[in-house]
Order: sequence, then structure tokens, then C-alpha cells
Amino acid sequence: MKKILLIDDSKTILDALEGEILRCITGKCLNDFEILKAKSFTEASKIIRKEHKEISAAVVDLNLPDCKSGQAVLLTSSHKIPSIVLTTVDDDNVKALLLKKDVLDYTKKDSFNSIKYVANFVKKILRNYQTTALVVDDSQIFRDAFRTDLEKLRINVLEAKNGREALEIMDNPDADISLVLTDYNMPEIDGIELTIKLRQKYDKDTLSIIALSTSDDVNVLADFIKEGANDFISKPHKFEELNVRVHSNLDTLDLFKQTKDLANKDFLTGSYNRRYFFEAGHAIIDKNKRKDTEVAIATLDIDLFKKINDTYGHDVGDVAIQEMASILEKSLRVSDLVARFGGEEYCILLEGISRNDTQALFEKIRGNFENNEVVVDEISLKYTVSIGIAYGKCDDINALLKVSDEALYEAKDTGRNKTIIHDI
Repeated sequence: MKKILLIDDSKTILDALEGEILRCITGKCLNDFEILKAKSFTEASKIIRKEHKEISAAVVDLNLPDCKSGQAVLLTSSHKIPSIVLTTVDDDNVKALLLKKDVLDYTKKDSFNSIKYVANFVKKILRNYQTTALVVDDSQIFRDAFRTDLEKLRINVLEAKNGREALEIMDNPDADISLVLTDYNMPEIDGIELTIKLRQKYDKDTLSIIALSTSDDVNVLADFIKEGANDFISKPHKFEELNVRVHSNLDTLDLFKQTKDLANKDFLTGSYNRRYFFEAGHAIIDKNKRKDTEVAIATLDIDLFKKINDTYGHDVGDVAIQEMASILEKSLRVSDLVARFGGEEYCILLEGISRNDTQALFEKIRGNFENNEVVVDEISLKYTVSIGIAYGKCDDINALLKVSDEALYEAKDTGRNKTIIHDI
């Protein structure tokens, strides 16, 4: 679990920061972090001694009543905790000094906009821990300089010394790269040719490309942009410029993702919706048809769900459905396609799995539901699910769904809380 440390002698500021961070970081992420608060240097020291390995970011007041100015910043920096500084001082010398420490940003503590800015920056830092950038440059000195500042922002960094190496790294599906920073002049494949090749495979909604160049020739930068680069940074760079441009590009990728999620995901559970299931499912079915291999589709729903709504209300029913999403996410592979079809019904498409393993997997999932307990306020709820599975070689997703529905109805008709599999 990631932890965020807030240090300020004002309870009002601490409460405002906590509230805005909670508002800013929504959804599943809320279960992944904890906010720690300290009103003095002494309190902060105790927390850091105990928790410093778990603290992912800190918001630090420059001046606290029980220490010298900036001592709390030195404390977080000495423990390599990425920090954002709140200050009442607007002094260029102070700002320059702060940036030499492990300080990522600073803002003047003069309005609620400062609180909003800090909360949003904390959100960016938490995101960065899961973000990977590829730096492509034939100069080790420049690669080291960019690596240092990107890692300061808690971004994971990979390196390549030319475009050919970069393409090889990008071909690795485990790399999961969101951002490429590429030089122009490089041997074998230069930056513009690399950009052209990357844009043939990756759209701007999945990969941002930032051009790096010491050239003063605006035509070079113009060519980069024409061929698909999103932005540029001149070399040698300044940390503040890198900070702004990198986060601006990552924010744009987030907006693209949010837009896709609105179209493809269910609001209540965060699971994929019926529309996306058919869109992605057709591709999976086609791939396995070419390979002449079996697939499985499972249809699953809650037994006697209407009784839950009638007895406890729709709010509790919604929690029961959210619990379905959670159990399925924990029980299935990342590669399995899981979608909420509506109400309390889920459909799952699996590939690369035998008939026996499919039946064993969903029998285990059925047992997970049977043994699970949902607690809402003072209400304790247990429920079961019935599961119907279609298994075999088939090029028609609708035919598979029809067979899985028939297996589900059989499970319901013969007593519920069952897993039934039919071959196709």
C-alpha cells in the first residue's frame, strides 16, 4: 500500500489537502493508499522513522514552528521521499535550493488553488510509479541526465542508444511503455525515422513521443511534429521544463484512456461492458479459429438476486454486483476477457485453456462466491452464483453465448449454485 505524508502545522491545511487528494484520486486507487498527517517536525520524524519505506510522496510545509526553515524538506529528502513543498516565500534563491533536493515541485501557500494543484501533483506521482519511459539517445551522458530526472519523478526508465535498439525494446509486450523521448541525430535509425516507424504501430492515444535535439534548426522540430511527435525538449534540458512537458503528455494519455473507459467500461463496477466484449471477443475468436484451438465462454449470475434487492435495497444489491467484479478480477488471468452484460450477469471469454481446467477454474470461482461474505454497514450478506460454460472450437461468438446461456439455465433449473459445461 502506498502512503502519502502531509506535513503542516495548520489543521485546516491538512484537512483541506486530505479532502482534495481523496477527491482527486478516485475509484479503485482509493484502496491502494493511505494518508498520514503530521502537524510538526517532531510528529513527521516519528512517522518517517516508522513508515519511510512505504511513503510514496510527501507534501511538506517549508516552515514549521519546532524546527528551522526547510528542515522538514531536508528530512524527507534524506529518506528519498519525493516531495512537494508548500511555502509562503516567493524567492528565486529558495526555489533553486529546493530543486537541488529531492523536491519535485513547490507552490505558494496562498489560496485553495494551491491545494488543488498539490493534490493533482500527488495523483501524477502515484501514476508515475506505474509508468515507463524509453530514452533513445546515442550519448550516454544525455541518457544519464534524462534518466536521473525521470526517476526523480518516479518514472521507470529504459534506454536505447539508437532507433534500432528502441524498436526492439518496443516489440517486447512486457515493457508497457507510455512515453518515448528520442534524439534526432543517431546512427542506424535516426529520431525522425524512429518516430515514423512508431506511429505506424502506435497511435497518439497510446504512446507519446517527445523529440530531443540540440539543433536550433526549427525545421528539424517541425519534421518531428509532422511525423507524429507530440512535443519536444531542447538539450541540455532543465528539470522544470522536463517536469511540465512529461506530465502534460502523460495527462493527455490519461484523458484518452478516460474517454475510452467511458465508452468501454461499466460505471458501477469498472468492468468492461457488453459493447467492448463483442468488439474484443470477435478478435479473440478469429485468432483461435486461425490457430484451430478451443475457447470457452462462461455466463455467470447471482442466484435469487431479486430477493437481495427486495430485502436489503438496491444500494446493497449494487455492492453485491461490485463484489462480483472484485472476485472475478482476483480469480481470473489478466488475459481473460471479463465483461458485465447487465444487471447481475457477467460473461467471460477464455483462450489457451483445456476443458478440464476450464471446469475446475469456474468451480473454484463458484466456491469463492459461496464462501464470501459481503458486509455493508450492519448488514452481512452471503450469496451464490450459477455458471454456464460453452467450450469448443467455434467461429461464432453468438453461438458460444447461446450455448453458455443454455448451460446457465440448466444450472438454475437443477438447483442453482452449480457449474455446468456444454461442448459446442
